[in-house]
Amino acid sequence: MATVSTALALSLDFYIITIMPKKVDHKERRRAFTEAAIEVIAERGLDALRLVDVARAAGVTTGSLTHYFNDKDQLVAAALDHVIAESIRQIAETQGDLIATLAVFLPLDERSRRAARVWLAFFGRSIGNETLTEVHRHYYEEFHRTLVDRLRLSEPQVAPENRGPVADIIIALVDGILVRATLDPAGWPADRQMEHMRLALAPLLARPVEREKETTS
Repeated sequence: MATVSTALALSLDFYIITIMPKKVDHKERRRAFTEAAIEVIAERGLDALRLVDVARAAGVTTGSLTHYFNDKDQLVAAALDHVIAESIRQIAETQGDLIATLAVFLPLDERSRRAARVWLAFFGRSIGNETLTEVHRHYYEEFHRTLVDRLRLSEPQVAPENRGPVADIIIALVDGILVRATLDPAGWPADRQMEHMRLALAPLLARPVEREKETTS
């Protein structure tokens, strides 16, 4: 019996199975953590932000999160960078259309409402924080340059010397609607935001007033 068993064993093919560690996309992992942080900030605000809540929202342990972000400040900075980068990406897709460019910044749907809540949360945190103040200043300078370029391309009736001041006024208009609509989403739905945007822009850009056509039964 022993001889048969030995012969059987020798006749078998043996394979060494090497289990390779799963390749981790670190860029995508950081993005997932950043988006989870945005979700928590939008829901609870910056002051209530905790790493454990962000980890829970991302479906991982706190240890996994701290492998990418050492502390809350790093995570907060990444969240703000992500919101700004996403806005810039969407602006590039508007292909020069002024109204479409401005709509990127308004809380017209759930995704943009979440981004607006995050942006407003950073407003309060920026007071007394030189780093965040500089981030905001850089962001507004970029927004201003984009608007001046949009005015040049799509609003030739605006004189070149007026493009800068008009861009400043438009930024103030966008900020105002964003605040009202974020604080009172039921009272400021998407159609009302866009209607007020068009009404305010018409005289500013020397355009005829464009109102949405009302449907009649």
